[in-house]
Amino acid sequence: MNSSIPNTLLALLLALKELQITLKQDEQAILQEVGQQLDTKPDYWDFIQEQITALIENNYSLNQIFQAKIRKLEGLEGRVPREFLPNFAELKKELFGEPKKIVTFDGSINGEKYDRTKQIIDITSTILLTENQDQTTKQLVFLEQIYQYVENYRYFNTYFTEPKNQTIIPPSEPLIHGQTYFLCINISPEPQGIDTTPFPDKTLTQVWNDQDTLLLDVVVTSKDFHINATIKNLSLPHTGASDNLIFTVKPDKFGDRGYIQVELFYRGYLLQSKQLTILILPTVGADIPESLRPPQSSRVTFTTTDLLTNEQLALLPERVLTVDVELDQRDGSIDFRFLDRTHSNEELAFYDTTLQPAALGHAIAAIRQQLKLVSESEYCWSVEGSMESLNTWLPSLAYVGRELYRLLLPANQADVSEKSQAVLIPNTVIQVNPVLGKVTIPWALLYERKIKQSKRNPVCENFTQHDLDCTNCPHKNDQKIICPYAFWGYRYSIEQLPCWTSNKHNYPVALMRQIQNERQLQLSFNVYRDFQLWQAHLPKLQAAGSVNIFPAEEMLELESIWSEHGKILDLVYFYCHGGIEEMPKRPYLEISDDRIYSNFIECYESTWLHHPLVFLNGCATGDYSPESYVSLIDDFLNAGASGVVGTECPVSEIFAEYYATEVFKRLFAGEAMGQAMLAVRQNLLQQYYNPLGLVYSLYAAHEIALARSVTQN
Repeated sequence: MNSSIPNTLLALLLALKELQITLKQDEQAILQEVGQQLDTKPDYWDFIQEQITALIENNYSLNQIFQAKIRKLEGLEGRVPREFLPNFAELKKELFGEPKKIVTFDGSINGEKYDRTKQIIDITSTILLTENQDQTTKQLVFLEQIYQYVENYRYFNTYFTEPKNQTIIPPSEPLIHGQTYFLCINISPEPQGIDTTPFPDKTLTQVWNDQDTLLLDVVVTSKDFHINATIKNLSLPHTGASDNLIFTVKPDKFGDRGYIQVELFYRGYLLQSKQLTILILPTVGADIPESLRPPQSSRVTFTTTDLLTNEQLALLPERVLTVDVELDQRDGSIDFRFLDRTHSNEELAFYDTTLQPAALGHAIAAIRQQLKLVSESEYCWSVEGSMESLNTWLPSLAYVGRELYRLLLPANQADVSEKSQAVLIPNTVIQVNPVLGKVTIPWALLYERKIKQSKRNPVCENFTQHDLDCTNCPHKNDQKIICPYAFWGYRYSIEQLPCWTSNKHNYPVALMRQIQNERQLQLSFNVYRDFQLWQAHLPKLQAAGSVNIFPAEEMLELESIWSEHGKILDLVYFYCHGGIEEMPKRPYLEISDDRIYSNFIECYESTWLHHPLVFLNGCATGDYSPESYVSLIDDFLNAGASGVVGTECPVSEIFAEYYATEVFKRLFAGEAMGQAMLAVRQNLLQQYYNPLGLVYSLYAAHEIALARSVTQN
C-alpha cells in the first residue's frame, strides 16, 4: 500500500483540527463518503486520494493548512511516536460509546500484526464518519498530542543561496569553482535545503528554565572551501524558527565533490554534526557525470538525539575544550578541530590541524612503544615503584608526549594553546568526538609543557607536595624539569565518545550515561584461565559491593551466560588476551579455549538492556592496543553497551588486576567512570610513583556510572 497514505491522512486530520472556518455541509458529506471508502475499500487509494485532493483544493484555508502539515510530516519521515496513536477500539468507544475490545500493548487486536498504515486508515475513517468532522478533531486528545509534536519538531537546515539576490540554489544543482555563495543555516519547524535533518530538541528540554532563547555555537569548516568565518552564534528560540546564520563560502577546487562540516554546540557539547557533500564544477552548464549525482547531499555524522537524559544535561559540567577528530576518506588525512571555550562564549576560539596518517602514526607508535617498555620494566613485577624508577621512565614518556602535543597543536597555534593551557583547570573534562572514522589517540600522554631536552631531565622532586597547578613549586617554570602534572591524563579527564558512524551502520549510535543496574550488580567475567591472579581477583570484586559474578573460562560458558542473562548484565569484563590476527587482520579477544571475533559479538545485538560497560583488561599479550579492539566497539555498542575501557598497550597481570580492582571499587560506590579512572591514575602516581595509569583509555562518556550504588554498608 502507498507509503504516503499515513502522511496524507494525518495531514488532513491536523488541517481539519486547525481550520477556523466551519466546513460546509457538502464538504462534510464528501468527508463522510471518504470515511466510508477508507472503511470498506482502502485498497482503492488512488480514487480516495483524488476525492481528498479535490476537496482540499476547493477550500483555500484548508489547502493552506494542509500543505504546511504535509511538508512537516514528510520531513518527519514517519517519526510520529507510535504511542500517540490510539487503538481503534478506544477511539470508537470515545466517539460512539461502543464496547471496548481487548487490545495488545501496541494497539492492535489480539493476534494481529501491528500495521501502522492500517491503524491510521481505521482512525481516519472513524473520525470522518462522524458529523462536523472539523469540530470532532478539535476535541481529540491524541490529535492534540500529534499536533504539538509536529509543530514543535524542528530541523537542522543547511542550504546555499546566491549572494546578490538570496535565491536558493536547489540541491539538484552543483556549485561553480571560484564563485562566492552564502551557506545558510537555521533550526526551524520547516524542513529546508539539503536533505532532512531532525534537530535533537529533546536533549535541551530541561535546560530552558525561564529562558526564551539558548545560545548555540555553529562551527563551519572545510578543506575544499574558503570560509570567511568559522564560528557564529545562533540564538535558538524555545519554539519556532531561529534566524538564518549566513556563512560566506567559496569553492577552492572543481571537477569533484567538496565537503563542508557543520557542527552545533551547546555549552561546549557537540549536539549534532552534519557533513555536506557538494559537486563543484569548473563552469556553469558543465555536464554532471552520473557517478557524481546528486550534486548536493548531506549525512549526519554525530548526534545527541535521545542520548542525554534531561536531568543529566542540566547538571553536567560545561565542556570548555572539545576536540573533533575526522578521518578524510579521500586521502587518509586526519583532521583535528579544537573548539576552545576556555575564555567563555565572548572569546570563542576555533583552530584545526590536518595530519597525514604516517606522521601521526609515527608519533602514536612512539608513545605506545615507550608505554610498552615501561610496562615491561620493574613495574611488571610490582605496582609500587620509586622516585628512581619514575626518573628512569617518565622523561621518555614526556618527550614523546610533547612531540604529539606539538604535532596536534603546531607552532602557529601556540599562542592559542598556551592560553587554553593557562585557563584549563584541573579535573576539566575534555570531550573527544570521533566525528567520522575510527581514530584513536593516546590523549592521556599529551604533555603540555615545553621541555629543554638534555641527557638528564629529572622529574620534579616536589610534585607530591603540590597541587595539580604546581602552586608555589620552585620548579614550575623550569623547562629542564619534568612535571608529571603536565600530562593531560593526570590533569584532565578525557572522554572519547563512541558515537561515530561506520560502514556497519549509517546512523549514530546512542550514547549512554547510565548503567541500568539493580541493587545487585550483574557482572560477566570472561577470563583466560592460565592467568595466575584471576581467582584471587574475584573475591576482591565481591568485597567491593553487592555483585553477582558469572565467570566464563570457555566459550560454551560465555555463550550460555550471555544467552540466559544478557538482558540483565551491568558489566562485561574481559580479563584475557587480545590482539589482531596477522591475516586477515581480524581483531579478537581470547579466553581459555577460543577467540571471540566481531561476528560472534554481532549475534548479541540489542540484548544488553542494562547498557553494561565493557572493560577490556589486556594482560601480557604481544599485540594489544586500541587498533586491536576499536573495530569491536561497534559490536559492543550494537549489543547495548554504554562504552568501553581499554588499554594503549599490554600490561602485566599484577598491574591489570590492581588497576581494575581500584577502579571498580569507585564505580560500585556510585562514582562516574571518568572520575574514577582519573583518581586511580593520580593515586598511582602520587602514592606509588607508578605512571602506568596513563595506559587506560575511556571510550564512553565521562559521567557513565551506575544507576544505583552497590557498595555494601
